[in-house]
Amino acid sequence: NIVTYQDIKDKISPYIDAKWVKEENLHLTHLFIGEDDTEKYKIDLTLPKENIKLTTLGMFDKKILFIKAYSKEIFSINNRLQKIYNLPKKKFYPHITIARIKNIKQEHFFNVIKEIKLDLDVDFDVYLYSSKLTPNGPIYKKIYKY
Repeated sequence: NIVTYQDIKDKISPYIDAKWVKEENLHLTHLFIGEDDTEKYKIDLTLPKENIKLTTLGMFDKKILFIKAYSKEIFSINNRLQKIYNLPKKKFYPHITIARIKNIKQEHFFNVIKEIKLDLDVDFDVYLYSSKLTPNGPIYKKIYKY
């Protein structure tokens, strides 16, 4: 029964070589602002009174392993941010990256990730973060809570 991040890692690790995201760094990105001035992103953003559901695992290009995230309002938050900042419309895939895959050791890996079903609820908290890449991985710092 998969109920924690460590459970996911334990179940999948035998099948891949990967760099796992540290548990305290797990997050869902709505908008990546790069080197832009963070002050203009400190806005009043009404958040829904709901949780985000974490359901199944997915992959991008056989390189990024993630947990799919869902809520009724998650897309509306993203659309509002795109409108407020006049950003080009881009398809939004709500997810939490959990690992960057270096090598898939066994093809059975694909079956294992399909078998993993999650039923986790997490708080719908939104923060503005700064991130600094270091040789030991990224360092995230909360700048502002919406």
